[in-house]
Amino acid sequence: MDRQPKIEGPPTGGKWPEPRLRALQVDELYRLAPTAAGFSYFGALLTLGVLIQTGDIGRGTVWFLWATAVTFFRFMIAVAYRRRTPDSDPGAWAHLVIAANFLAGVQWGVLGTILFPEAPGYRQLFTLMVITCFVGGSITAYASVRWAHESLSIPATIPTAINLFFVQQGIHWFAGAMALFFCFAIVYYARKQTAFIEDRLRLEMERDGLLELTTLLNEKLERENKELAHRAAVRGMSVESARERVGRLETLFEHSPLPQIECDAHGKVISVNLAAERLFGRKYEDLAGNMFSTLLTGPYAASKAYAGAQEAISIEVEVVGPNGLTIPCTASFTPISAREGRPPGFGVILSGATIPA
Repeated sequence: MDRQPKIEGPPTGGKWPEPRLRALQVDELYRLAPTAAGFSYFGALLTLGVLIQTGDIGRGTVWFLWATAVTFFRFMIAVAYRRRTPDSDPGAWAHLVIAANFLAGVQWGVLGTILFPEAPGYRQLFTLMVITCFVGGSITAYASVRWAHESLSIPATIPTAINLFFVQQGIHWFAGAMALFFCFAIVYYARKQTAFIEDRLRLEMERDGLLELTTLLNEKLERENKELAHRAAVRGMSVESARERVGRLETLFEHSPLPQIECDAHGKVISVNLAAERLFGRKYEDLAGNMFSTLLTGPYAASKAYAGAQEAISIEVEVVGPNGLTIPCTASFTPISAREGRPPGFGVILSGATIPA
C-alpha cells in the first residue's frame, strides 16, 4: 500500500476549518498591522506639532509619550510574532493586537476629549479629521480579526462624539445622534469586512486543499502509469519471447534430421516434418488425416497400445517406406497433454531409420 504524505493539522484544537482559519486571519493581521502602526505614529508626531503650535505643550508632550509607548508595544509584538514557535496559539497573538489597538483608541479618544480645544478654530477641525481618518482608514489593516478594529474605533470615536455634541457645548441631539450613528457605521462595515475576509480565506483553504489533493492524485496516477508501463513492457517481452520460442521449436521440428510425427489421442496424424515426408515418400497432404497405425507394418500395425501411454516409451517398429519398402527403426512416443486450441495426443520420433535418398 502506498504511504500518503502526512498533512499537518491546525495549530490549535477545534472543528476544522476554524483553527486553521484563525491562524490565517492572525497572519494577515500581523502582515498589515506594523504599517498601520507606523502611519499612526507619524500622525501622532504631526499632531504633537499642532499641539505645540497652539500652546498645549505640556499635555501634548504627555499625550505623545503615551502614543510612543503604544507604538513601541505594537512593534514589539510584531517582532515577537515573527519569531514565534510554529505551535503557538494564534488566538493569544490576536488578543495582543486587540489590547494594543485599545490603547491606541484611548490615545485618540483622549485627543478628542481631554485635549479637545474649547475655542473654535482649525485645531478642532484638525482633531476631528485626524480621528476620523485614522479610524476609518485602518479598517483594511485590522478587519481580518474580529474586535481588532472595534477595539480601536470605539474608544476613539464614541467618547469624542459624546464630548463634542453632549458635553462641551451643550446637548445637540440630532448632531449627536448622527455622530453616534457614524460610530456604529464604522463598526458595522468593519464587521462586514471581517466576514468578507473570512469567506475569502475559507475559499483559499479549499483551493489549497484541492490543489494538494490533485497533486497527490497526480503522483499516484503517475506511479500507477509507470507500473502499468512496466507491466506492459514485461508482458510485451514475454509475448515476444514466447513467439521466438515457438519459432525456434517450429524450426527445429521442421528441419530436424529425425522424422517427427504429431498425432491426436486416437492416433490420427496431425502434422509431420520434412524428414518424415522423405521417410515415407509421401507429402504432408497425403499423410495428414491417416491413422498412424497405417504407417506401420508388423505386430504394431494393428495395435494402438502406444496411443494410451501416459509416459514416454520407445519401441522397435517397422514402417512402410516408399513403394511398400519395410524400414526398421525405433519409435519414441511422448504423450502431449491438452493445451489451448489443441486436443491431447502424442508425438513420435523415429530414429535409426535409413531415409531413402
